[in-house]
Amino acid sequence: MKYIVAGLLLVLALPALAEWNWEGRDEWRRSVAAEARRHHAEVMREAARVRADARREAAEARRDWERQSRRLRDDWSRESRRRQEEWRESMRQWRENLRDSIRSWR
Repeated sequence: MKYIVAGLLLVLALPALAEWNWEGRDEWRRSVAAEARRHHAEVMREAARVRADARREAAEARRDWERQSRRLRDDWSRESRRRQEEWRESMRQWRENLRDSIRSWR
């Protein structure tokens, strides 16, 4: 009789133990999933920060390039105007010298 009672207790107790075990697994899964979500959110924030930094650095590099190219264009334009003015002055002097030499022949 005692074996029958022990067997009945085991038969009745095993499903309760199994259910308790599954509840523990569900709680463990939820905690692992929550930790995974927190880690994923942290990784996504870090990725967003890195992308923002990269965009900021690229924009700064583009502004520097535009500033330098504008300065070089201005320098080239200024130098070109100066050379053109020197050329005009040189031609003017050449014409004056030519006139003077022609006048001196007469």
